[in-house]
Amino acid sequence: MRNPTRLAAVLLALGATTACGSTVVSVQADSGPTPIDTGLFVDAGQPIDAGQPVDAGQPIDAGQPVDLGTPIVDLGRPDTRVPRCGDAILDPMESCDDGNNVSGDRCSATCRFEARCGDGRVDMGEVCDDGNNTSGDGCRSDCLSNETCGNRIVDTARGEVCDGMTNCAADCRSVLMCGNGRMDPGEQCDDGNTTRWDGCGPDCRLEQAVVLNRLSIAPESPTIGCDFSGDGRADNAFTHALGPAYGVINSFLTSNVSNGQVLLQLAFLNLTDPRGQNLPDTRVGWVLGSDANMDVTDNATPGNPQFVQRGSLQASLLPIASFQSVVRGGVLTGGPEDILLPLGNTGGLGSLQFNLKRGRISGTVVANDTRITEIRNGVLCGAIQGRDLANIRNPAGLIPGGGGGGMMNNSTFLELIVGGQTLLIFRIGPQQPDIDIDGDGLERYEARMGGGGLPPRIEACIDGDGTRIEGRECAMDPRMADGFSAAFQVGSSWINLRGVSGGGGMGGGGLVDGGVPTPTPSDAGRAP
Repeated sequence: MRNPTRLAAVLLALGATTACGSTVVSVQADSGPTPIDTGLFVDAGQPIDAGQPVDAGQPIDAGQPVDLGTPIVDLGRPDTRVPRCGDAILDPMESCDDGNNVSGDRCSATCRFEARCGDGRVDMGEVCDDGNNTSGDGCRSDCLSNETCGNRIVDTARGEVCDGMTNCAADCRSVLMCGNGRMDPGEQCDDGNTTRWDGCGPDCRLEQAVVLNRLSIAPESPTIGCDFSGDGRADNAFTHALGPAYGVINSFLTSNVSNGQVLLQLAFLNLTDPRGQNLPDTRVGWVLGSDANMDVTDNATPGNPQFVQRGSLQASLLPIASFQSVVRGGVLTGGPEDILLPLGNTGGLGSLQFNLKRGRISGTVVANDTRITEIRNGVLCGAIQGRDLANIRNPAGLIPGGGGGGMMNNSTFLELIVGGQTLLIFRIGPQQPDIDIDGDGLERYEARMGGGGLPPRIEACIDGDGTRIEGRECAMDPRMADGFSAAFQVGSSWINLRGVSGGGGMGGGGLVDGGVPTPTPSDAGRAP
């Protein structure tokens, strides 16, 4: 939305509608080494009565450490507590607080994490742990693979297309006879090459993807998002901070996705089941797309032909952003994964991307007789780092009378959240980070509240170890690594992949092979 006057006009209208409607969603526990048997998980394919709480009595597997976060506290009221470890509220300099001072329950007697995939220690049930939840760096994001050829795990993020199977090359990066143009035993397709993104992959399995026709910030709800705290309720400090104005912010995010101007695709790799109903070891890539038939009006139509943008791919043509995932009975569970998430051009806020820490994706994979047709009731959740929000302008500056200080004196999205500000009739913030990402205790910002035509301003940052960092620039200090729990809802429809478009812009700047689209496989693997 590029017209500030139009935004001001929809502001009042959206304020009355943000609480309307029903939602079908899932809660995902941030439960350490594996997305399988994560403890608390609501089937995204089943409607959830928003008036009924999630069964918090469902046990969490004791072998799976839970990242114990914090209840969202209304920072608009004075906090008169005397902070202490063991009061079940995550205070500054605590990494967790489970309501007791007992060690051995994943949160120590001193309110520090005891075990979690990504903590840099190889705990029981883990194969490796390199201190992050990133795949492709020698330890998979779920700590269950050392990503070496010969371990009988297809480590797609490392470029493997097979491992331990018949006809697998010695380096696990090619399948013998795949690409010869014949359908050999075990192949789903063979189009005479091993090129990615043309509909038949280098493993001679069908390449399938869906395009988002909906992307929105999720409303604050106990059933939508990641359960960082382990209490059976989703954490969503980001929406809590936005309050009733979250619908206005959504207008920046959703319009270009729903009208087909921005193409965000979810692509399945290592698709051992063409219908996507049971996939024990798959990756779901998040990539930018571009129109292949020069008609943006039909981009959300099932079967629409689309390219994958080269700018969202590595040199190997693997996605820059992807989730290690599993599908059981059509229920998709992906993550935890640390990824750089591109959202494309959102209009008034510009082209957005941010790091999603401990990110997860869930939903119901819907299929017909031959292929995946959509991901229904999709939820994307994780923690957005404060310094990424510091790179986004305060949207108040785009609203006449919004108090953002004007385009020449605009504050940042982070300052809007931690300082607080009123946008016309809506109050946003203040809200401090609620996810301790770097494990040194929860960080906080000291900020001046916006008002009287002046934007909010950060004045100092307090690291998790208590170190005070002065000045507005402290928001970009690498020591300030913590983030805000957040959740997004997605809807999608299936597409036909037509190859790779060159360049990193939203429209692409050319095609593979000097402007000739890469070939597509036969229609045998496509939905009718």
